[in-house]
Amino acid sequence: VVHEGAVIVFPDRTIAWDAPGFAGLTADHFTAVLAADPKPDVLLLGSGARMQLLPSTLRKALREQGLVVDVMDSPAACRTYNVLLAEGRRVAAALLTV
Repeated sequence: VVHEGAVIVFPDRTIAWDAPGFAGLTADHFTAVLAADPKPDVLLLGSGARMQLLPSTLRKALREQGLVVDVMDSPAACRTYNVLLAEGRRVAAALLTV
């Protein structure tokens, strides 16, 4: 299956993600992940072609809602997602395009 544009990947489904790009992300863009049942232990945030730092205010807002976010470039997030999923971890990946 080929997906165009940003997506959020859960173990049982992949959904389109209406993300404005890394710089425009807010806590509201993570509603689908926060509403997931069960909620993932970790969210891998693929920041596109290169690694970027998540603003501390956004990281804190997501952590307060029980979501731990690990940011890396999108190809690395895909690889890490597969490893964590194979280990039986509850993981999701929010991936921006490369």
